[in-house]
Amino acid sequence: MNKRLILLIPLLFLSGCFGSRQASLTSEPSIERAMDIIGSTQQGAALLKFLSKNPVRFEYANSAGLCHKFSLKTGTIFIPLEYKESDLVLALTMARAAHIYRLYTLSGLDEIVSEEEELGALFQARLAVETGLVNADFEKTRVASELKKDFCTYVLEGAAYAMQQARRKALLPDPDCQRPLDTLENQRVWLEKTHQAINDETFYLLLYERDMARVRKGVMPMSEAMKNDALVRAMPIYEIYRFQRNFYDKQSDIFTRFAIVYSGEVREDAAWRAAHQEDINRVREEFSDCNLP
Repeated sequence: MNKRLILLIPLLFLSGCFGSRQASLTSEPSIERAMDIIGSTQQGAALLKFLSKNPVRFEYANSAGLCHKFSLKTGTIFIPLEYKESDLVLALTMARAAHIYRLYTLSGLDEIVSEEEELGALFQARLAVETGLVNADFEKTRVASELKKDFCTYVLEGAAYAMQQARRKALLPDPDCQRPLDTLENQRVWLEKTHQAINDETFYLLLYERDMARVRKGVMPMSEAMKNDALVRAMPIYEIYRFQRNFYDKQSDIFTRFAIVYSGEVREDAAWRAAHQEDINRVREEFSDCNLP
C-alpha cells in the first residue's frame, strides 16, 4: 500500500469521527460552520468536547423571539433563524446557549435559571474576544444589535456589570423567550416552603404552582403539569413523606453544587481577563464607539 495513503488513514478516521459528532448535533450546514468557529477557540474547543460526551441537538426555531430556547426534555436548543445571516454571530449565539446547557447538565438543575444566563454572557464575550471579533462582523446581520450591546458591556464596563445586565434581561417577562427565568435564591425560598408544608395541602399546591409557572413560560405542556399533580395527590400519605424528604435532600444538594459551579465560573472569568488584558484592550479600542446607556 502507498506509504502516503497509510499515513493519511488515521487522519481520515479522525476527520470522520469529528464529522460524525458534528452531524449528531445538527443537520444544518450553517450550524456546522458555526461549530467550526466555536471549535477554533480555546474556550470553544473545550465546550465542543463536553457536547461530544453530552450531546444536544441544535435546530433553528420556528417560533417568535430573537433568543435561544431550550427543550430540555428532548435535548434540543433552538436558535433564531435570523442569525443564519452571519456564521460568526450564529456561533456566538450557539456558544452562549451551549454553555448554559453545560451548566444545567453539571448542576443537575431541572430548569434554566437567571444565574446561568449571567455566566453564559461572560462565556460568550470571552469566546468573541478569542475569535478576533471586529466591529464589521456585527454589520453582516440586521439582528446583532443586542449581541453587540452585550459584548460592549463586557469589554467596556466589566464582567460584574455584564452579569447584572444579563440577569435584568432574564427576569423580564417574555413568553416568546421562556422568560422570566427563576433565580436560585427564589428556588431556595420555595424549597424551604415545601419543607414546612408537608402536613397540609400547601405542599401539593406549591408543586402545582411551580409547574404552572413553567407552563406559562412555555417550557412545560399543561398536560404534564396536570399529570404531575395527579400523581403526587394519588400517593399514600407515607409515600408523600418519603417523597418530600427525598425531594428536599436532592434539591438542596443540587443548589449547593450549582453554587460551587457558579463561584468557579466567576473565578475562571477573572483569571481569563487577567491573562488576556492585551486582547481586551484591543477590543476596547475597536468598540470604543459603542453607545451604552
